[in-house]
Amino acid sequence: MVTAAGATDRPSLLAPGLRPVWDAVRRRLERHGVDNRGRVRLPEVPATARLTLQAVIGRRPGATLDLAALERGLCDLGVGDDLPAAIGALGCPVSDVAARRRAERRSAAAAREAARAEAGGWREPWRVAWIDGVVRAGGLRGLGPEAAVDLVRQVRTLLDELDTGPAGGGAPAPLSRVDLAARLFGSAHALDTGTRLEAAATRALALRQVGADPRDLWERAGAHLDLTSGPALTWRLPLAPDSALAGLARQATDLGLPLHLTRFALRRHPVTVAPGTDVLVVENPRVAEAAAQLGAATPVVATNGNPSGAVRLLVDQLLAAGAMLRYHGDFDAAGLAICARMAHLGLTPWRMDTAHYLAALAAAEADGVELPTDPEPAPPTPWDPSLGSTFDRHRLAVHEERLLPGLLEP
Repeated sequence: MVTAAGATDRPSLLAPGLRPVWDAVRRRLERHGVDNRGRVRLPEVPATARLTLQAVIGRRPGATLDLAALERGLCDLGVGDDLPAAIGALGCPVSDVAARRRAERRSAAAAREAARAEAGGWREPWRVAWIDGVVRAGGLRGLGPEAAVDLVRQVRTLLDELDTGPAGGGAPAPLSRVDLAARLFGSAHALDTGTRLEAAATRALALRQVGADPRDLWERAGAHLDLTSGPALTWRLPLAPDSALAGLARQATDLGLPLHLTRFALRRHPVTVAPGTDVLVVENPRVAEAAAQLGAATPVVATNGNPSGAVRLLVDQLLAAGAMLRYHGDFDAAGLAICARMAHLGLTPWRMDTAHYLAALAAAEADGVELPTDPEPAPPTPWDPSLGSTFDRHRLAVHEERLLPGLLEP
């Protein structure tokens, strides 16, 4: 409802025939800015509306309407202090949404320009690729120029602090990423996974360490997230007597308990086993739990999905000792991808072939079990190329737990 006195005192300005004119003016101001005047094409309006416009602007309107003249006329009539206010009083308030978007676009462009200029002073040859990647990934979204420059400078500070190997004079003792964040940026959470700074810094480390496993970038740069989370779950590992953790592993086995080994423990006390020791590495913790419950003789290591740093460190130590590591996981797209990664690390896929997959499908059918459908296609399965195509034909997931206790048989 129009409440401005200048408009309500002149009902002719509120006539329905003039509404298209006020709408056209509103759209023009929203599109080009409230300070823009110029001209707007006059829509088809009744003769009475044209006469009202003529009275407002002081001359007969043509095909277009002079907004400066319209503003003067409406202000003289007391409808508003300026054209946007007058149009609002006439029932067509000018939205600031478009103006805000224009301002945001200008700020975003300025932020990108400022960040690129700041990164341009770096010595690294990949500096342009880095800042372009940050921009494409939305790393500057919502930042003004000053904040964007600050982000670039924070990454620079971090890179200067981290020793990435030979170029910096050798790898230092690993730092906690949490401690690093608190010391450099005042917040222990500044480099938490998913933060803007962590994402930008990780992108820089990836360009600094071409070809490195993305999961190892921070570790190789001399900073770790922590050394105690994501431990490797084990059962009955027959560690060599000269391993410092052998007594702990033996005691856990005697007590019938699975044993968690952290990176902290494995770094301080690397493990060894007798060459040729057979170890079953599985995807799911339930398999290790079942092994303990059954008192299985098979040594087991569970990755708990994608292998953590502790799992990969344990696997590396076992392989270096000459252990024979077999790997088994879920028959689903994610499980096959993990199996491929484990095979790349040097493990041998075990019962992860077409024959065992089809046998698992047949067993489920015989048991009257409806297996879940996996919407994802199989990744490459180079250890058995036919497995991927067979899985894609069926798309039925067989989780490791369905195959217990057969996996633990000698």
